[in-house]
Amino acid sequence: MKFSTIPYADAALVLSLLLAPLPTAAMFSCDHVVSDGLQFNLKGLGGPHSVVTTEVIGDIIHNTTYTVDICTALKKKGDHCPNGSRVCAIRRVINTGDTVDRIYEMTPLAGELAIHGGAHLDPEVSRLSKVDPDSDKEGLHVILKGGFGYETHVKRKKHTVIDFVCNKDLEGTEGEYKPEDKYEPNHDPVEARAEDDGNEDEDKDDDTPPKEVQLGIEKNPSLVFDRYGPSDSDTNVDVLHLTWSSKHVCISKADDGSDGGDDKGGDDKGGDEDGDVKKPSSHWGAFTWIVIIVFLGTAAYLIFGSWLNYNRYGARGWDLLPHGDTIRDVPYLMKDWARRVLNTVQGSGSRGGYSAV
Repeated sequence: MKFSTIPYADAALVLSLLLAPLPTAAMFSCDHVVSDGLQFNLKGLGGPHSVVTTEVIGDIIHNTTYTVDICTALKKKGDHCPNGSRVCAIRRVINTGDTVDRIYEMTPLAGELAIHGGAHLDPEVSRLSKVDPDSDKEGLHVILKGGFGYETHVKRKKHTVIDFVCNKDLEGTEGEYKPEDKYEPNHDPVEARAEDDGNEDEDKDDDTPPKEVQLGIEKNPSLVFDRYGPSDSDTNVDVLHLTWSSKHVCISKADDGSDGGDDKGGDDKGGDEDGDVKKPSSHWGAFTWIVIIVFLGTAAYLIFGSWLNYNRYGARGWDLLPHGDTIRDVPYLMKDWARRVLNTVQGSGSRGGYSAV
């Protein structure tokens, strides 16, 4: 049997690739979101969740469904954003007097989309209290990247920013507007606009830009649309801003490392159970400690023995190692031992063709 040899340079390259850190997307797990030493479990918010907005531009209604899945890529039958999308915007338009809408555009706003012309998810997670100390809100500030779209044939980056706000009374799925119900029957924006036009003066300011309004907001949904538009820091990037209220990002004072004061123990317990927040374990297992101790002990023995042989006997090469002859003989000893085992096993099943008298 012939084995191919790998040059040292190629071997080093292969080793570096094997030891390289995993991609950022692989490290973003919704049940293990870590920020400032705290671990958050957002698995309860997994799955597709949507907000639907409406915007009237001229005589056309634009209804946009923003769907997000923080745990995995979106999977949707029929029309959908590219595979790997975590956040997808599907815009439908309908003309005045029509009863059937049509899909106008589908835009991936975040995801692992490098192979589709976008970029990597590259999530950024931070505490709300650190991002905006004056807001007095507790939770997480998450930025998801990788999205892309086109405007007048010009490619633009798309990001999604989700502020997860602590609310111990909310699971995070309350009041969600069903994306299949694209229109509010009792809140027709066209009819409301017609009534407003009939009652207001003709000198109304027509330069007021249309406003994108979330449907079903009267149900006090946990997932709220804030705005969508160019970023404040980079006008070449469009950003979707969402606010998501849930108990899964709540922390207790014990978790936060602050003094509990007059708080009861039940409050701290509630922070652990409701918020699914805990500090990552800093304790290593017994097996890990055994491996570390054996490794350090072996290394110390070899180093000290080599130093002693060098200074006392002026040894070089293999002679530096303590019991160097024994170490060199280990492969041959193992080979002899394996041969004896095989001979024993083979010999026990055969008596050389002779039967007992």
